[in-house]
Amino acid sequence: MTPEDDMPTLRPLSPGPVYAGIALTLAGFVLIAVAWGQTAHETNVARQIPYVLSAGFSGLGLVLVGVTVVNIAAKRRDALLREQQTQLLADALRELSTALDVPR
Repeated sequence: MTPEDDMPTLRPLSPGPVYAGIALTLAGFVLIAVAWGQTAHETNVARQIPYVLSAGFSGLGLVLVGVTVVNIAAKRRDALLREQQTQLLADALRELSTALDVPR
């Protein structure tokens, strides 16, 4: 039993990571909107900086993390589907080779 067997992972076709990534991205956009809403009426830059640092940069970070999670989930799904298609093609070629009695 390897250490990888002990670690639970999500199935590549699970929609959970995509939903989590979308939720993180939406939360990031909400934080950016909050930062913009708080700084829009301030003319003093010194009063705008705390909102930009706390909500604006945090929101940007959440957007980047959310998009990355969605990207990784999509790549995992594509890799699994490609592997399944390759296996089906190999099986079909094996059956064709057997049907034609072509020695390997």
